[in-house]
Amino acid sequence: MRELRLVPAALCAWGAAIAVIVAGPWAALIVASVVMLALFVWREPGQAILAGGIGACSLALSWWRVAVAQAFNPHAGITGKISGMPKEMDSGSWLVRVRVEGYPSSVPVFAGSLPEGAVPGAMVAATGQVTDSTRPGIGAFVLNGEVSLLSPPEGFAAFAAGVRERFATAVVEHVGPHAQGIIPGMVLGDVSFQSPEEQQAYVDTGLSHLSAVSGANCMYVATAALVVARLARGGLRVQLAAAGVALLVYAGLIGPEPSVLRATVSGLVGLVAVISSSRVEPIHALSLAIIGLILVDSDLAVNYAFALSVAATGSIVALSPLIYQALGRTGWPDIFVRVLSVAIAADMATAPLIAAMAGRVPVASVLANVAVSPVTGIVTVLGMAAAILAQISHVLAAPLLWVIAPLAGWVRTVAEVVSRNPHATVQVGPALVVVCYGWILAAFIVARGRMRRIE
Repeated sequence: MRELRLVPAALCAWGAAIAVIVAGPWAALIVASVVMLALFVWREPGQAILAGGIGACSLALSWWRVAVAQAFNPHAGITGKISGMPKEMDSGSWLVRVRVEGYPSSVPVFAGSLPEGAVPGAMVAATGQVTDSTRPGIGAFVLNGEVSLLSPPEGFAAFAAGVRERFATAVVEHVGPHAQGIIPGMVLGDVSFQSPEEQQAYVDTGLSHLSAVSGANCMYVATAALVVARLARGGLRVQLAAAGVALLVYAGLIGPEPSVLRATVSGLVGLVAVISSSRVEPIHALSLAIIGLILVDSDLAVNYAFALSVAATGSIVALSPLIYQALGRTGWPDIFVRVLSVAIAADMATAPLIAAMAGRVPVASVLANVAVSPVTGIVTVLGMAAAILAQISHVLAAPLLWVIAPLAGWVRTVAEVVSRNPHATVQVGPALVVVCYGWILAAFIVARGRMRRIE
């Protein structure tokens, strides 16, 4: 059970941050103390000290960030840099997250329109009505008003903006309208070409992690870099370095936002599982990722998307092998069983969270994810190659875009066809989802046990 040795520390860091944000530092102190006491009772004094120390760090950092945020006075406006891709709302307005110097969280700004050049890294001024935030988090307020551009992105942010713009232009020139929204999203996280209706179709079918950059996309990029390094006869360290550099550059191109951090870390955990679980256990890597991300950004502790990423990654690592063994005797093709096992494992972990967040779950998500799984890796890897070629010439990128256009279009087609079914999503509470999937998991365990007895 050595691979679980950092799990208590990760949970303590996460729980302490949640407690500080929701109930205050004394509640976080109680959480950390309970975890430490439980570990002492379990006769794990080393674990207790480690978990308590990390929990204390999380408590202190979260408490400090909350205090700084509450002391900040925005008056009637702010000035800062856009920290992520602006998002168009159903009402036609825009949500822009702005990083302000001296403020420990991004400020959500709602604006009726955006100036040209409002991209990640651009310096903007936002003025309007300041109201208290109703969502739990470090940030204490939101702003409704107008956004004006002060200066374009600089440095690497300017380079990344240029890469996204040239790739988007190549996609518009050489790809039909059906796939124009999904390709920039899957490759570089640019969802600006997706309508709210298209985005909702991905949400309703459990494909929203594909319509923008996810941990799977990051793992594809890292794996491609690793394969290239291996073909060049590089050792394990060279391969890991190549994968790490590719991930860092990829994350920088997408933009400096929490979702990118989550996707990058999920990709790293997946890469660890692919390379060698005997050297670094995936659960160990996931625990380290949770601790690091919570300490860097306390807001992630109360972020549903972060919880979904952790749940999906952990479930894929822990449960998909069990499900794969249970389905192994069905006679279905091995690759199909592996894909189905991953989809079921991810869905089992994320469905209760989705039910708690939205009050409904996409019941067809396993079907939709299995249907699109053969094309997602191809679209991501060839799309990245097309994005690189697009920096030289749109003509050079055209052949690759022609190849991936029907594949990306298939992802959108699956989302739209499945979402049209009135039963694609159902209203349900998280407790019922947990019970239902608990019985499903029990069935897989029983099936696995019977197969072992037969053997």
